[in-house]
Amino acid sequence: MTLLIRAWNRAPILLRVLAGNAIVILAGAIGGTVLTQHLLTLSVFWLALGFALAGIVLSLAINYAILRDALRPMDALQRAVEQIDCGDTIVRAPAEEIGDPQLQRFARALNTMLERLAARTRQIEANEARLRQLSGLVLTAQEEERKRLARELHDDTSGALARVLLNIEMCEDALPEEWTEIHDKMRATRVLTAQTLENIRQMIFDLRPTLLDDLGLAAAVRWYAKNSLEPAGVQVQFEASSDLGRASPSIETALFRIAQEAITNIVRHAGARHARIQLTRENSRWVFVAQDDGRGFDARAPLGEPHWGLFGIRERVEALGGAVAVESAVGKGTTLRVEIPMA
Repeated sequence: MTLLIRAWNRAPILLRVLAGNAIVILAGAIGGTVLTQHLLTLSVFWLALGFALAGIVLSLAINYAILRDALRPMDALQRAVEQIDCGDTIVRAPAEEIGDPQLQRFARALNTMLERLAARTRQIEANEARLRQLSGLVLTAQEEERKRLARELHDDTSGALARVLLNIEMCEDALPEEWTEIHDKMRATRVLTAQTLENIRQMIFDLRPTLLDDLGLAAAVRWYAKNSLEPAGVQVQFEASSDLGRASPSIETALFRIAQEAITNIVRHAGARHARIQLTRENSRWVFVAQDDGRGFDARAPLGEPHWGLFGIRERVEALGGAVAVESAVGKGTTLRVEIPMA
């Protein structure tokens, strides 16, 4: 009996339906013969009507029972598919609990597809992790090279220009007053040397701002924003939390570079009149916001050459496990929001 039930549960749906209808036909034939012998007094019409109704009811009942039992695994498959549609790739179809061989093959194929998808997802995540690690190493090497160049410019080039400027001033003071033409040339050389020295100092700050090391992130970003935006005719409002504190060197460097890129984008591309720079801490995360009232752009469109700076921002943020959000529309300005975990 147990073997018969097991064979019945493992039979295909079509075979079960055929077997059930064969039972109905066989029962109708046997029952009809028996009833005909006992109900000969009834008319043929009522006898045929009774047989027909009994056959229909019996057929419907048996087919309903068979289909309900056979299609019960479809409910489990439906639930699994609905969970997959909601993004759950861990769920698996109960293939071993399904008796129908066709549905069982379908469930196993679904599980195989999910296993391959999970393996591909793990591979993509591993590749992304390696890319983030390599990106972090590249950015670290880049910052180290910036430090080296800034140190060499400060110790060698800047010092040499300062001595040249001092020598020019000494020579200018030693020249007789009547040598006006030479005085004019020396003055022009002194001014050019002073401008070059100032440009070198600006390059040193761009490569590695001493304010970032000495006074912290807020002071460095405030100084850079005011000295970059105000000369370009952009009124800047800087806001920083009073309890901002200090971050790790890597996070402070990354946030300062992000601020540099955002401010540079406002100066070069936004055409803005007002800008707001905000630096806060929210829920164990560093938050940087740059907002302007410039010409804006379609944030839903693919980023082209004018917005390549955003790629660099995203690269730095993703290397630190943060998030970037850009809100912009043509003629309505741009808002850049960056969040980086404190750890």
